[in-house]
Order: sequence, then C-alpha cells, then structure tokens
Amino acid sequence: MTFIPNSYSIILIICGLITLYMCIRIFRRYEIVVRWFGFMMLGIAIWALSYGLELSSTSLDQMLFWINIEYLGIAFIPAFWLLFLLKFTGKDKWLNPKYFYAFMLLPLITLLMVWTNKYHHLHYKSVSVDNSGPFPLLSLETGPWYIVHTIYFYTLLVWGVVLLVNKYRKSDQVFKKQNLTILIAVFIPWVANVMYLFGYRPMGHIDSTPFAFIITMLFLSIGLVRFRLLDIIPIAREKVIEAMNEGLIVTDNQDRVVDLNQEIRKILSIEEKKIIGKCLEFILPEQRELYELIKARKGGQLQFKLAKSELFLEASLTPLFENQHAYSGLIILIRDITERVEIENKVRLQSDELLAMNKLKDRLFSIISHDLRGPLINLNDIIKMLNEGMITEEEFKSFVPQLSKNIGYTTGLLENLLFWSKSQLQGEVVKPVYFNLKEVSVNILHLFENTIHEKDILIENNIQLTCKVYADKDMVQLVVRNLISNAVKFSKRGGTIKLTTSTEGNYTILCVTDTGVGISETDQRKLFEQETFTTRGTDNEQGTGLGLLLCKDFIEKNGGSIWVESEIGKGSKFCVRIPNSNW
Repeated sequence: MTFIPNSYSIILIICGLITLYMCIRIFRRYEIVVRWFGFMMLGIAIWALSYGLELSSTSLDQMLFWINIEYLGIAFIPAFWLLFLLKFTGKDKWLNPKYFYAFMLLPLITLLMVWTNKYHHLHYKSVSVDNSGPFPLLSLETGPWYIVHTIYFYTLLVWGVVLLVNKYRKSDQVFKKQNLTILIAVFIPWVANVMYLFGYRPMGHIDSTPFAFIITMLFLSIGLVRFRLLDIIPIAREKVIEAMNEGLIVTDNQDRVVDLNQEIRKILSIEEKKIIGKCLEFILPEQRELYELIKARKGGQLQFKLAKSELFLEASLTPLFENQHAYSGLIILIRDITERVEIENKVRLQSDELLAMNKLKDRLFSIISHDLRGPLINLNDIIKMLNEGMITEEEFKSFVPQLSKNIGYTTGLLENLLFWSKSQLQGEVVKPVYFNLKEVSVNILHLFENTIHEKDILIENNIQLTCKVYADKDMVQLVVRNLISNAVKFSKRGGTIKLTTSTEGNYTILCVTDTGVGISETDQRKLFEQETFTTRGTDNEQGTGLGLLLCKDFIEKNGGSIWVESEIGKGSKFCVRIPNSNW
C-alpha cells in the first residue's frame, strides 16, 4: 500500500491513537457502565485511524479497504452509545441478552452490506476517486441501506439523549453537572454529521464527523481520567440509597430537601413531589431539638417522637462542607426505632416491677418478723406462764382485753397481708357483682364494737338501705374495713365517725369521716405511695401501712378511685368512688 500523508490524515491518526490509549485505560480501570463508553471510544478510534489512512491512500482499492475497516467502528458506535446510557441511567431491563442481540443485529447487517457492496450496491450506489483537491478523496453516492443505517444511527442517538435529558431533570445538583457535561459533548459530532449529510462541508468531501467525535471523546476522556467525571455513577448511587433500610434526606445550605430515598418516603408516608424543595419543618414538624441541632451545623444524633404519630425515630446528622469551611448541606439518616423503644419500655417496666417485687419481699419479711411475730410470741408467753402456774387465772383475765386487741390486730394484719401479697405477686382477678353497701358496712362495724365502745365513739351510718354498687365484693369489703379501722384507730375518745354515700353518674361515692387527729399535707402525699407509711393510733394501736396501699390497689382495679381530705387536729375524710352499674 502506498500512503501520502496530509495534515488531515495525520491529525486523525494521532487523535485516533490517543483515543485508543484512553480506551485501554478505561478498560483496565472502570466497571461495566463506563466500559460501554470505552467500547464506543474504541469504535471512534477505529473510525479515526482508518479514515486517516483512507485520506492518505492513493488508489480506489486501498481507499475501499480502509472504509471497510472504518465500518467496524462506525456501525457499532450508536449501539455502544445507547448501551452506555441505558446502564448509566439505570434502565437495566434493556440490557438482557435479547435486547443486546437486537441492538447488534442491524450494525452487523450494515457491516455485511458495506463489505459486499460491490455485489449489490445497496449501501453505496457508486464509488470513485476525486482528484480535484490537493489530495485524492473517495467520492461516494449513497444507496438505500445507507439511509437505513443513518436512521438507525440517529434513532439510537436520540434515544440516548432522551435518557440523558430525563436523568438530568431528575438528578440532584451533585450529578446535574455530570449529566450536562455528557449532554453538551454529544451535540458536537451531531452538528458535524448533520452538516455533512446536508452538503455543508467546509472540508470539501472530507467527513468532519470523526473529527468532531474525537473532540468529544477527548473532552470526555480527560474529564473521566483527570477530573474523575464518572467515578461516581448516579445509578450506582441510587441503587445504594434505595436499597438502604434507613431513611435518607439530603438538604442544601438553606435546609431545603434536595434528595431522599424510598425508605424515608415509607416512614413518613410522603410523596417525593411534595417534598423536594421544601424545608425540613414541612416534613418533620414540631421537632425543636432537631432544628437546634441542624442550626448548629455540627452533626450528631437525636431520638424523637414524630408529631401526631406513634412512631419513634432516630436521626443521625452529618453536615457537608465545601473546602472545609462553607456549609453546603446536610445528610440525615433516619431510623424507625418504634419497636426498639417499645422493647426498652417493656424492659424498663419489667425492671421497675422486679424492683417493686424486691421491695415487697423485704416488706413482707419485715412484717412477718416483727409485726406479726411479736403479738404471737406475747400470746404464747402468757399462755405458757398460765400453764406453769406463774400467773393466776385472775391475773390472766386482766390480760384478756389486751390479748383481744392483739388478736384482732393480728387477724386484720394477716387478712391484709394475704390479700396484698396475692394481689401483688399473683394478680387479683376482679369478679364484679351487685351487692348492698349498707349491709357490708353494718357487718364490718360489728367487728369493731369493743374498740368503739372502749373509745366511746359515736357511729353515724348514713349509708342508704338500698345503696348498691357493682364491684368485687371481697375487695370492697376489705377497703371499707380498712377505712373504718383507720377511723377508729385515729379517733379520740368521745369522737364521731360518719359513713355517707352520694351518687355521681355511674359511681357511688362512699366517705368515712372522723373527728380524729388528722393528717398533715406532707403525710397525705405518702399515704398511697408504694413505700408503706404508718403511724400509731390514739391508744398506741399498731399499723403496717398496708391497708391504704391495698385500698388504692383494689379500688383502682374495680375502675374507681380513692382520695383523702384532712386537717391536723380536726379529723380526716377518706372517700372512694365505686361503680354502681355495669356500663
């Protein structure tokens, strides 16, 4: 072969070699998405090198040989361009083998048409050498298949541009520059080729398209290698953030949302169209602590409850800075920790219950070892002294009133102790029934007749004869007994105890009022607390502090409440609200 180089051919060959070099670098370094770009560059390199050698050729056969080589690149450039952008924009469904072979079919046919053109003249109607210029040029008259190839070429180019434009519109600011760079670079060879096809040829019969492609590819390649143009592939980024099981929000320097993922849309039940461009207050309202953390521009972590929701969220904030100084935005990772919070609350509740159980155990042991053991030992000692003749029967009779008090105290204590321990340790099942409250009060007052008589206490039982309530009878009986017991215990000699009832909707209010010593405001706050509180009565009567604690527990289990009104030196009024109907 004879070659006579000229300025055009030299430029093409040099640029083609550079493009080939950049192509090799891409194949060695980058993943498949950029490698499709590399295949397109390879096609352009083949086109440029072969066209450069064609322009250096002196005979028709030599020119036709190189144009056949050129089509190894020309035919496949649009296919590789589209495959690159399909991968770049995340349209992976078009990359399966079926579509791949379809994209490659027409380029293969075009290549076959070019190589066999002398037999059918469908691609080029005629070929000749034009010697009118400074160097020989191949003159071509296009045929019908050339038109088919051109339509295919531009269809794929337009398809790729549409993909890129849509990607540009939907992408955030980080990737808009990347997409715009590719978009602008693509239009350079477009313009050159359209000019060539419509006869505007500033370089005579020389096709300026490969020169334009070389400029584009060199531009993109420099950006790829020098400025790492495609190191971050948007689709790869999108797949990552959409696969995250954490919500992602990205804001700009004015705290406006510029990006978010599917998980945050699910957590907050929002649509992307309604969020982009909005301030954080729009999607995360009434979160003052979060806003303060954002305004600080220091990042951090925060837990909060979503307004008007049962969701508990955890936010991790990472500020973004340009050049380590200028604040440019914020990355917020949000996790739904509702389940974790519920578990923690259950664990905390169980821990509190365990602590209360331990306190209860200690209290029970204290009562058994001191309050209950003491009277029993005292009774046993007196009986032993009587049996051994250490005291006479007359002396024993003198002990009877005190022994009776001790036995009554011990019996009441045992009853409270058994009820309370059962309620706290095993849980008491409420069995509500209708029963007469007057009858219950009368029966309980009989139990305290001796003490009432000794203290000369006046009893005014003003509970109506027909007063009925709907509650657990055993529980209410114990409550009433404890209230009457306390009233007797803290009443002075000659005092008065009143039992009254009133109706309040579906409740009956029972009040036990005494004219006793009264209770200070400080002590009133201790009466119904878990920590038991007790004092001695006007005749030095003992107590355990279990009674009122048990009353509160039982009344609340029946859907009622208990409270006290008292003044030092004037007496106390204990009231319980008891349901009177099954509503």
